[in-house]
Amino acid sequence: MSLGHCTAGHSLETKLEAAKSYGYEGVEVCYEDLVAVAGRRQCDVEFEPLCESDQMAAARKIRAMCQDRCIKIICLQPFMQYEGLLNRREHESRFAELLTWIELARALGTGMIMMPASSLPENEVSADLDLIARDLQKAADAGRREEPHIRFAYENRCSATRIYRWEFSWDVVERVCRPNFGMCLDTFHLASLIFADPAVPSGLIPGGDKAVGMSMQRLIKRLQSHRDKIFLVQMGDAKLPNEPIVPGSPEYNPKERPWTYWSQKYRLFYGETGRGAYLPIREVADAIFNGIGYQGWVSLELFNSRMECAEVNVPMDLARRGAISWRKLADDMGWWPSASQAQQL
Repeated sequence: MSLGHCTAGHSLETKLEAAKSYGYEGVEVCYEDLVAVAGRRQCDVEFEPLCESDQMAAARKIRAMCQDRCIKIICLQPFMQYEGLLNRREHESRFAELLTWIELARALGTGMIMMPASSLPENEVSADLDLIARDLQKAADAGRREEPHIRFAYENRCSATRIYRWEFSWDVVERVCRPNFGMCLDTFHLASLIFADPAVPSGLIPGGDKAVGMSMQRLIKRLQSHRDKIFLVQMGDAKLPNEPIVPGSPEYNPKERPWTYWSQKYRLFYGETGRGAYLPIREVADAIFNGIGYQGWVSLELFNSRMECAEVNVPMDLARRGAISWRKLADDMGWWPSASQAQQL
């Protein structure tokens, strides 16, 4: 999805071609792309109903498309608004959908489903971490009935109702205590709530630099001996909103925190300081890769208006930017190739 929205006319095939052109080895498959491959359209926030057979056929087609381009499918995502539901009938309905997602993951040829923490209103989501953990245990146990097991990468988000810090998601992972249930660490979400405030002109929280430094020290201390519980890392940064997201701003929504809209519309690739990226993501990345020693999949994530642009060159342009970002990250972390090679892109 980071290479362009299907709702803007960017087909999955076009995006995969762009990814292949710039040497991407893997992709996360978004459900909205699966729906598009099945020939349906997304209507605002809801998808037209897809029967299970159509979903499976689309998943198998996507698997073949990726295999033809020697691209691996990292995960299916995002399965969200699941854990801690106060309406237990709705929970059972979502669990039934999860069972279908497990089958979809199998059809795609991936062993992982990414689960962002719920962002439903507070009156719909329990604050009881034991209930949240039990719901997620249920999901993990369903995934363990498959061979090989389906893993779940649980992501804290700055827009989440309850699990908005990494400390909370790690607490949940420990409570769930299943070998196939771990964390998705998103660099944007690790830094945003303690460093940035999209409701003020500077975009900064006083003392944010120190807060991020201390948070990363805790992250290393907690996870250095549990690096196997980090299933996926998503790299991303963000720029300031066009104006502070406050009452009276066209981007303000009284039903959500300013971070929510900001995270959906103003994110950039790692290292895009020339485009306004300003979060201390290099420090976050250093903690993950050099402090903890994570060596698994790294995804490049983007959410901004460029993805919604219908220009035909959007997927190729975003793939190029992502490749430059990756090489910048490799250089900053002391890997190869060097960032100087990115100039060729």
